[in-house]
Amino acid sequence: MKLISRSVFENPNARNGIPLSTTHTVIDENLARARRVIKWAATMVVALAITWFTVALLTGSVGLLAKGIDSLTDLIAIITVFLGLWLAQRPPSQKYPYGYFKAETMAALVVAIVIFITGIGVVWHAIQRFLFPTALSFLELALIVSIASIPIIFVMSWYLKKVGRETGSKAVYNSGQEFQMDILASIAVVIGLTFTWFGFPMVEPIVGFIIGLLILRGSLQLIYESGLILMDAGQDPEQIKAIEQLAKPIQGVLGVHAIRLRRAGPICYGEMHLEVAGKTTVLQSHLLAEEIATRVRESYPDVLSFLVHVEPVLPVTFRVAFPVDQVKATPDTKPNTHFGSTPHFLILDIDKRKITLWETMPNPFAKETRQRGKNTAHLLIDAKVEVVFAEKMGETPLSILRNHLIHVYHQNSQANIRKNLESYLEDELPPLKPKARTSASEKP
Repeated sequence: MKLISRSVFENPNARNGIPLSTTHTVIDENLARARRVIKWAATMVVALAITWFTVALLTGSVGLLAKGIDSLTDLIAIITVFLGLWLAQRPPSQKYPYGYFKAETMAALVVAIVIFITGIGVVWHAIQRFLFPTALSFLELALIVSIASIPIIFVMSWYLKKVGRETGSKAVYNSGQEFQMDILASIAVVIGLTFTWFGFPMVEPIVGFIIGLLILRGSLQLIYESGLILMDAGQDPEQIKAIEQLAKPIQGVLGVHAIRLRRAGPICYGEMHLEVAGKTTVLQSHLLAEEIATRVRESYPDVLSFLVHVEPVLPVTFRVAFPVDQVKATPDTKPNTHFGSTPHFLILDIDKRKITLWETMPNPFAKETRQRGKNTAHLLIDAKVEVVFAEKMGETPLSILRNHLIHVYHQNSQANIRKNLESYLEDELPPLKPKARTSASEKP
């Protein structure tokens, strides 16, 4: 049997009947912030393009003309990113139940391709300048504009990459990378103009060629990374290990495996196979899955949905507890009929259906008159017991034990502990029901 728990808190404002995680609001805010910074970048690119085209016409600088043309490709890429972010914010539909988040990644891929095309243009322009050198006029103006543009582009690149990292937007981050490549191209223009000023015009195309190759190398890396996301490539192994460590310490978790994460634009979908004791109820399994999903989302806010596949298994090793009267009880001892007032518990370790170790644990709460059952339940929880046997038990201690995923069964007080264990392993003992309260003095 395999139980699949959605393990997401459903948003009451879910659109089109599609359940949304509570982190969806944060993701929407991140996408909106990414769109705002892209609008700002588009304004800056238009201003730079107008400046470069104007100075190129006055000076005849092919380098500045190439920068103006490059700005137009930047603008096209930015518009593509903006449209991708806008599409990513659309609500899920019946046709696209997982939303449109990958539109943002596709926009990132387009930006990477534009960077690649820009690199080819820089290399081609450098070859043309080397083969067919041209004289420049208004060289001082060209140098001033080229130098002044570098810090502006640097700020744009730094801010776009910063916002891209903070919002998880690969498209915005790639736009920042593109402007970083533009910085290199601008430096090449400045170097070329400077050497031309000193009478060495052939240096500019050589520097431009080298920078063009660097741009091509960087763009191929961005294309590769965007392609990995579109192909649902595996995520960071360190993150997988961290999620495993989040789940394992939770009471009732026997093991986890097959942890998978896949990115879609700024968000991430995850899933995990969770092993629980075979006698765990459906409700307990669901609550356990919710606890794991909550911890994952708190640690990784970009995780929109975390699906948990619950797999019931019969544990090979586990620990049980029986109430007993004798301080030197053994598996051949008959269990006590009381729970909270029992003076001792016999704790047994079971391995492959055989008793491997037992010891008697005193119950310091046996003679208390208030909260005796509650304190006794916590005593067994601290002892790492997984199965408790009793003839009767109050509602409060029974609820406490079951909330900690400890199974409680009705013992046969006429048989010894060994016989009770055999009956349990053969599924012959029923789950314990809370006893009716009679008076305060008789509380378990």
